Amino acid sequence: MVKITFSPVHAPDWQPLESVDVKGYMLTINGEVFDFSPLEKGYELSLDAIGSDLFADKAVMSTDGVLSIVLLMPYDEATATDAIRFPEPVTVTADGPVDIPTDHPAQPPEIPTIETIEEDHGLLAEQENVH
Repeated sequence: MVKITFSPVHAPDWQPLESVDVKGYMLTINGEVFDFSPLEKGYELSLDAIGSDLFADKAVMSTDGVLSIVLLMPYDEATATDAIRFPEPVTVTADGPVDIPTDHPAQPPEIPTIETIEEDHGLLAEQENVH
């Protein structure tokens, strides 16, 4: 099992996180292969030892065999949804591609239309005091 935490960073000029594929403890990220299978239970691999700009923190293998990694997730402010800015961690229990929050960019914002008020529509009419 692999637990992936995404660490969003506003960096429109960086290469985006385009693909993550898991096969056991072997991860293919943006086409680059990282094999964490030699990492023993209860041990961790430092960020320097991983040697990739794709990771935000060390890799940790829990005592019950769950590999935890933190991936940087560069985004562009114009298309960032809340799912991109505040992504939920993903727990991968089966081999295959991982759904990345950046797969679903926001649509460009709609320009609101301004409606004109006709006559006194929506306005309170003044009432005369009648005695």
